[in-house]
Amino acid sequence: MLTILQVIKPALPMSKKLFFSVLALMLFQPAHAEPAYQTHESIYAAVNDHIAQHINLASEYEISITPLDKLLKLTECEQALETFSPGDQLKAGRNSIGVRCNTPNKWSIFTSTVISIFQPVLVLTQAVQRGELITRQHVALERRDVSRLRDDFVTQVEQIENKQAIRALAQGSVVSARSLTAPLLIKRGDKVVISAEQSAFSIKMNGTAMMNGSKGQRIPVKNQNSGRIINATVIEPGLVSVTPKLIK
Repeated sequence: MLTILQVIKPALPMSKKLFFSVLALMLFQPAHAEPAYQTHESIYAAVNDHIAQHINLASEYEISITPLDKLLKLTECEQALETFSPGDQLKAGRNSIGVRCNTPNKWSIFTSTVISIFQPVLVLTQAVQRGELITRQHVALERRDVSRLRDDFVTQVEQIENKQAIRALAQGSVVSARSLTAPLLIKRGDKVVISAEQSAFSIKMNGTAMMNGSKGQRIPVKNQNSGRIINATVIEPGLVSVTPKLIK
């Protein structure tokens, strides 16, 4: 007959029981969740979307956002971020665009954004001297950030062809409308023909220019026959035009 011996383990000391109880609590008790923060990348994305929706430009543009402070921690928004800008319309250059969260844990910040606008503009391919006439051979179209330029940059060669430089211009510089002027076709003291034309007749008389004049400019001209001074429009070198009633 077999005898079954029951082995009874001695009870653990009280200190060990306490240790394992604490260990069990540590292992099985849910850990406290770390707070979730809004990523800076999501804020940048919201700013980009805001600019794309509100900018009124047909030209190519680029966006540069000043990075937020790495230590900035904003509670993660439980709904879509809202964006806004203080002005009515975005412009080339620096803009301030706000981003906010409208949940119970509200927050709002402003970002600094630079919008660069690129267009093809006329650039001088060679140096130009003061008084020199600009031709198509002097210029070429190049892509430039026009938000860094004055507002008189030129985009079409027809706007400046055969105009005269009022000062020396360096090679590679952007063509400025303010740096050019229409060339003088008539100089003060020049002998000119005063022309008056209508459908039924044409009258021509001799005169003397009393001041310099460019094409389309009105200048005073002295009628050599009557001695009368009249205002005439410069047509071309040596020719001005008036209405028939003024030629006498």
